[in-house]
Amino acid sequence: MPIAMVGLFIALLPPVIVSMALKINEITPETSAASLGIVLGVGALLAMIVNPLAGRLSDRTRGRFGMRRPWIIAGVLVGYLALIVISSATTVTGVVAGWALAQTGFNAALAGVIATMADTARPKYRGRVAAAVGVAQNGSLVLGVFIVQLFSSTSLQMLVPGAVGCAIVIGWALIMKDRVRLDKPVDSFGVKEFLGSFAFNPRSNPDFGWAWLTRFLLTGAAATATTYLTFFLIANLGETAETVATQVFYATLFYTVGVLSTTFVAGWLSDRLGKRKIFVLVAALVAVVGLSTIAFAPSLAVVFAGELILGAGMGAFYAVDLALITDVLPSSEDNGKDLGVVNIAQALPQSLVPVAAPGVIALAGYPGLFLGGAVVGLFGVLAVSRVKGVK
Repeated sequence: MPIAMVGLFIALLPPVIVSMALKINEITPETSAASLGIVLGVGALLAMIVNPLAGRLSDRTRGRFGMRRPWIIAGVLVGYLALIVISSATTVTGVVAGWALAQTGFNAALAGVIATMADTARPKYRGRVAAAVGVAQNGSLVLGVFIVQLFSSTSLQMLVPGAVGCAIVIGWALIMKDRVRLDKPVDSFGVKEFLGSFAFNPRSNPDFGWAWLTRFLLTGAAATATTYLTFFLIANLGETAETVATQVFYATLFYTVGVLSTTFVAGWLSDRLGKRKIFVLVAALVAVVGLSTIAFAPSLAVVFAGELILGAGMGAFYAVDLALITDVLPSSEDNGKDLGVVNIAQALPQSLVPVAAPGVIALAGYPGLFLGGAVVGLFGVLAVSRVKGVK
């Protein structure tokens, strides 16, 4: 599963972090921040819809080819086709359409990949598995952005890492041990069931609700820095379109070093001590400190330090938080659906942040945006403290 996450995020994340901003800046430099917000907002909205729906449909997929495998392979193929559309686009509308298709494909694949954890990982190992997934996800940032900065063409900056990532995912999907369902689901799949793919009852499952909210808030906090770092370096620290990709690569490298410094340790200790909440809480606080450091950064050196701290916090957070969420899933029969709902908590902020960001930037600049993210992260700390069923 971590191998699959490396490939998936090599394909998906470089456009979000670097390539998309540069592509939009080529098309409409005068309104680049607002246009990027539209592109990422629409794409994240599609991700929010597709992820839980694909997860639920994969729960119901029958055949000897497996439950998750068809969605994973078809998803990355559609996603790469979308990257080709984006790379050749000459208008913001074309980029919006391409990114919507990319999010549709890659999130269908992501739903299948994430569901394999609940399908196969025993509870006492989930912290370590989640840690490995966290390292893979963040390590893919470095690999993806490293590939991006090797090229000056925005088309190659999308297509080359996309091809590498998709090849990794497909290779893994062909040999993975997938669940096979040959029986016909006893329940129907009508309008009620369709709408139920996107929701859960927080009254019946309060711990799941608070865990969902925690991930939503921390993802939103981190998204302020990852989405707008390229523009921040250009506007506030004097980087140019020619040099910014390299500096984002270095920032991502520091972020990943932070992730590696905490993720496996946090996951292992969480399993060893049988505790989740305290690790999630401390990790969220560390991430808030990192965001605040980036917001006030007067130089690249301070940005890199902030990225190191942010990585340490978010790496530990995602590792243990995924284990915590898996421990409080409402049902063992709908892993794909429930984890798809969790992925809404990761996709929705990426839709809301670009909508809110242009107004915040106009009032307080990019530092104000990052500080706003830090405040949101503090609310995430409060949310995880309300989980009762997990230590």
